[in-house]
Amino acid sequence: MNGDAAPDRSFVEDRAERARRTLPAELWAYLSGGAETGAALRRNRDALDAVALVPRVLVDVSEVACTATLLGHVLPCPIMLAPVGSLHTVHEQGAAGVQRTAESAGVAYALGSALPDAGALRVAPGACALFQLYVDGDQDWLHEQCAAAIDRGYSGIVITVDAPVFPVRPADVRTGNHAALRSVRDTGTHRRSFDWAALRRLVVAHPGIPFFIKGIQDPDDAVRARDLGVAGIHVSNHGGRQFDQGAGTLALLGPIARALDGSATLIVDGGFETGNDVLKALALGADVVALGRAYLYAYALDGETGLAAYLSALRGQIRTNMALLGTPTLADLRGLRVLRR
Repeated sequence: MNGDAAPDRSFVEDRAERARRTLPAELWAYLSGGAETGAALRRNRDALDAVALVPRVLVDVSEVACTATLLGHVLPCPIMLAPVGSLHTVHEQGAAGVQRTAESAGVAYALGSALPDAGALRVAPGACALFQLYVDGDQDWLHEQCAAAIDRGYSGIVITVDAPVFPVRPADVRTGNHAALRSVRDTGTHRRSFDWAALRRLVVAHPGIPFFIKGIQDPDDAVRARDLGVAGIHVSNHGGRQFDQGAGTLALLGPIARALDGSATLIVDGGFETGNDVLKALALGADVVALGRAYLYAYALDGETGLAAYLSALRGQIRTNMALLGTPTLADLRGLRVLRR
């Protein structure tokens, strides 16, 4: 992988095609598949392609600053690596390899409770990391998990709330992937019964922990979570892997950003691959953009080397296109004219 090549759509599609040809069929199905008909998966990309940004000219862009802040950490770029299950099956370096690469690059990242090795990893001093939790236990279990994650150096906790049950994921069914088995079995009472009252009890019990709620798609839910005292909202449709007939996340972002009006940190994921994808989300109100499949293709193919090259190229493309847009700072992006086809 050439670290100097900008990750445009052809770049990402080339890596995806290489992954399709070389990875085991079960792993490719897990990385690329969506729920049921794949509508939400396609709509993530469609929502990104439907948005255009109108450049401003005669702006001094001799200095471009794309640094961002998340939970007090200054990041060289407003991106993070989204939490992904089964990283140990994506590459032999597993979650540890993703952690090492992100920390070396200064990129924020999230690791999850579904990873078998995540509990043994400690966050490096000064790194920005979130620990993602599925609600797979009772309130005592949640309290223990949150306290242990903070003790290991995580800056905050992400509670994923859009997976009370699993849908059918046809690609996984065809390959016999473990995720297909999860999709048709009972996931347990804890996820299905976790509600607003349970979330409130958790937040109240840990006033010093910044919580992010992942899976928010409705502005009213975003405001309700904010009012319970969470630090941030993570707009996500699980990469199109949960509810099949939902909207693309970029289409959801603007209304949620307007409803929150800067009162909570706003993270978004859902099909983001290139620097221009990231800039569109920032222009519509996101503070940080989380990457999933695009980074996984690079990591699955070339491990830490491939992931580091992708992140370097992505940061370069963000800086280049900020200059082309006439936006020397991230704040300037909020003032751009946004067109939708």
